[in-house]
Amino acid sequence: MKNTARYYLGRVHKAGHLDQEGLIGAIVNAVSIERRNFNFTFTDAKVFGNKDSPNFIFARLAKYNPRAAVDVVRQEDHKEATANIDNLIDASSPFVFIPRFSGIAYQHISGRLEKDVFERAFSGLISKKYDNFFVSCEIEPITDLRTFIARLSKLEAVKRLQATVKPPNPLFGVCWASLKDYLISRNLEEVSVKEEAQPKGGINTNIQKIAEIMIQGEGRIDEVKKLLEPYMQGIGDAAVLMAADGYGKARIEGVEDKKTVIIHTRENQKSFVFGKEPTPDELYERAFAELQAINDERYLDH
Repeated sequence: MKNTARYYLGRVHKAGHLDQEGLIGAIVNAVSIERRNFNFTFTDAKVFGNKDSPNFIFARLAKYNPRAAVDVVRQEDHKEATANIDNLIDASSPFVFIPRFSGIAYQHISGRLEKDVFERAFSGLISKKYDNFFVSCEIEPITDLRTFIARLSKLEAVKRLQATVKPPNPLFGVCWASLKDYLISRNLEEVSVKEEAQPKGGINTNIQKIAEIMIQGEGRIDEVKKLLEPYMQGIGDAAVLMAADGYGKARIEGVEDKKTVIIHTRENQKSFVFGKEPTPDELYERAFAELQAINDERYLDH
């Protein structure tokens, strides 16, 4: 497994004046940002497919030291010395962005360029490109629905439920279609939902049942809709499931073995193991297959 790495899946959300062309432009014509003692930038960026409607964008997010000092051997006197090297790469994470899904697959480099660092640097680079002027960008994780539901099933009661979601583009999900319509009709950039149970008992949530129908469902989308209808009254449930599909974030507080536990959607992020140094086509094909499988399992559509 030495030549493999873990890649995480997320959705790229654009806000303010940022559009698809602007996002791609910020990757291809990159700036640099400084975070603590390192700089970050995009390298080796290339657009594949039609210029106006590309299939995918491949690039690397590079973390580098602008003023590095390394130990060297001076051959003339056979002594050790220190040499200064500008812009020494510390880590470089390959990624693909696939507009069809607003999806991104990015490599996690343990201890050097971990996924949360990647996400913050990616967002910072896009915003810096436009001087943070009415532009923002964020990567939201796509939750592994099976792991998330297995974790929720251990709760004896759900006491609090919070979710913040954003308009989907270009996909929508059958289990949160009404919430998507609400966001669009109200011209909202995001909406937050917070539910808290009465002191006795817990929230009457159907999240687990809805997700089970989605996971186990086989057949046409109209058949799945019919099975879901009795369980689709809760706006909080829709918001959590929308967040799980990569369109926001959610936090669920409940009771397990008489103890309070908190479950976040981002703790159960979808990922896959692949080569450390993939070609652009190889990484695209694997990421596309993973994202398409998520669409199929959750009945996401354009």
